[in-house]
Amino acid sequence: MTDPAARAAADIINLYDRRAPDWIEDRGPDLTAADRVWLDRFTARLTPGDAVLDVGCGSGRPMAAALLDRGLQVTGVDASARLIAYATEALPCGRFVQADMRALDLGRHFAGILAWHSLFHLTPEDQRLALPRLLAHASPRATVLFSSGHRLGHAVGRWRGEPLYHGSLAAEDYAAALTDAGFRVEQGVWADDGTVWLAHRDG
Repeated sequence: MTDPAARAAADIINLYDRRAPDWIEDRGPDLTAADRVWLDRFTARLTPGDAVLDVGCGSGRPMAAALLDRGLQVTGVDASARLIAYATEALPCGRFVQADMRALDLGRHFAGILAWHSLFHLTPEDQRLALPRLLAHASPRATVLFSSGHRLGHAVGRWRGEPLYHGSLAAEDYAAALTDAGFRVEQGVWADDGTVWLAHRDG
């Protein structure tokens, strides 16, 4: 990894923490069309009252809010203290925890695990640590939905004048992690501009 990429990766939590109001403004409160399509597919196997883990929940809007609206019990996790504080205030029906997904251990299991536009802010090496930890929180018949890159590597873009890190494993690495955890990939999109994984474990 080049020095600029390494610095951007190391700064990702601080970036979201110090620019939390800007991120909230840019993300907005509403689901995009793609958000809605995949959330519908994700929740199709869930029933009201099921527990869902939202990893990289940010401010809680729009994804955690939409899950709560569907009658699900949501635990949101994010490394940014400011975003967690916002989510806790804005969505009192949810439970929000400041935690780093690379060391996540909540001591419980969930019927659904969501990591939407969050996992890809970790380096490939850290994703190899984090993904098994996320999947370890899955109940025997859980459904998981996450977005990722498509090819092994990383890229540094710009957001509001600051470097923004994205990393990815190879597609076969994500597939192997799911298979190793007992999941079967049901649907997905594998493309450079956005890869999505929807998988289910039959128990």
